[in-house]
Amino acid sequence: MVYAVADPNPQARGGADTLRAAGVQVEGGLLADEAEAGNAAWLTAVRLHRPRVRWKYAATLDGRTAAADGTSRWITSAAARADVHRLRAESDAVLVGSGTARTDDPHLAVRGIEGAVQPLRVVVDTEATAVRPGARVLDDAAPTLIAVAEDAATDHLAGVDVVRLPRAASGRGLHVPALLAALHEREVRSVLLEGGATLAGAFAAAGAVDEVVGYLAPALLGAGPAALGDAGVTTIADALRLHVTETVRIGPDLRVTAVPAPPAATPKER
Repeated sequence: MVYAVADPNPQARGGADTLRAAGVQVEGGLLADEAEAGNAAWLTAVRLHRPRVRWKYAATLDGRTAAADGTSRWITSAAARADVHRLRAESDAVLVGSGTARTDDPHLAVRGIEGAVQPLRVVVDTEATAVRPGARVLDDAAPTLIAVAEDAATDHLAGVDVVRLPRAASGRGLHVPALLAALHEREVRSVLLEGGATLAGAFAAAGAVDEVVGYLAPALLGAGPAALGDAGVTTIADALRLHVTETVRIGPDLRVTAVPAPPAATPKER
């Protein structure tokens, strides 16, 4: 008997040892990398007790997500935008921040994919001021959760699913681990982070970005907001290094997928 990856669930693991004790020859690790990739969301949820987070962004080749005047439609092609709906359909939840909610009034539901199960739409609205009655995210196309600070006034969100969470230690935004824990409790195992630079930076600083999917358009802006905000990196030595796992042409654009690189090995003392 062979298996790929040992079950990390303490309530389910140990089957291989039981078989070995019964005299069955068992070998583990067959196609382990492929099995890890195919079960990444579930494995992350069991091992870390939080959803697996995939951060998606669209930018020009010089890393701008909008022009200096704030315009951003459309940086990437229709083909790239359609591909994003595939990512949404693969996710249990789609998450944005208050800036995106206020500026774009996003819908966040899956479109154009037959049979897709709609993900939970999550808006991190710390002060409960960005999502107002009539917002597109509050329609009945998909379920919606608004995450707010514990002391936020939410009378205008009557009838909306709201979760109250502690603020980040910095005082800006919500505590990312608490947010992920709340989603985990709702059986969310995979999150597509579509928020802007501030929210993405908070997740990166918290070590809560498991995969990056960047859609790069063959265009230059030279000015405008960057894709990633403050991620707690102050020197090049602390850069969040990534390992590129895939590069694909999507229409005229390039989709780059990467995961955090493993820590560099410490050189042995001589």
